[in-house]
Amino acid sequence: MKYLHQKVIVTLMFLILGFTMVLQFKNEVEDYSFVSIRTMADLQSAVDREKEEITNLKERINTNENKLQEYQQALQDEGSIKEVLRNELEAMKLVSGFVDVEGSGIILRLSDSDRELYEGENPNNLIIHDGDVLTILNDLRIAGAEVLSINGQRLLSTSEIKCAGPTITINNHTYGQPFVIKAIGDPETLSAAVRAPGTYASSLKEIYGLNIESYVSERVRVARFQDHMTLQYVTTLRKGE
Repeated sequence: MKYLHQKVIVTLMFLILGFTMVLQFKNEVEDYSFVSIRTMADLQSAVDREKEEITNLKERINTNENKLQEYQQALQDEGSIKEVLRNELEAMKLVSGFVDVEGSGIILRLSDSDRELYEGENPNNLIIHDGDVLTILNDLRIAGAEVLSINGQRLLSTSEIKCAGPTITINNHTYGQPFVIKAIGDPETLSAAVRAPGTYASSLKEIYGLNIESYVSERVRVARFQDHMTLQYVTTLRKGE
């Protein structure tokens, strides 16, 4: 009788253990069944972002290591890093637009149409607007223009272009027609961006009769940005913030 009682207890224990394992397995299966495709996509995107951040950090590390090697080499050769810093300063001025530059590229001249208005035509169709200039500039940037200027004004990321009657204001300087755009880059690609059929500049010329002339030059000269640039709302982000 005692043996039978122990056997019953052991059997119940195994039943309880088996029932518990089945419940646990079922819960795990149910947990996995609720993972949607969108959740998996979000997780994959998070992983990709982390990988991209790691790649960017590695690139920054390599850049800083190269600079450190330059400084160390300069100290060994000359005992000073002034020349290295001077070269970096000149490179920053070049990229930011604070030095005179020249190179191959194209020159465009834009001006209003001199044809007569068609009956019932909008007079604005025959006028060069700031939107036209901005679109052409954007086409040149897409075509790889490294440096741009309008009527001698160097274009920076902060430069504004706006219409004021028959004139255009650039970098707080106002100019009348013709509007002369200079672009430094691959001449063939830049020329195609404004002369190829279907381009915005070509359409302005062919459809509305606006005067748009362009020619390639091996020595396009662009003056530096000559005004003072002030940033009122930008501050340097400190590490760890």
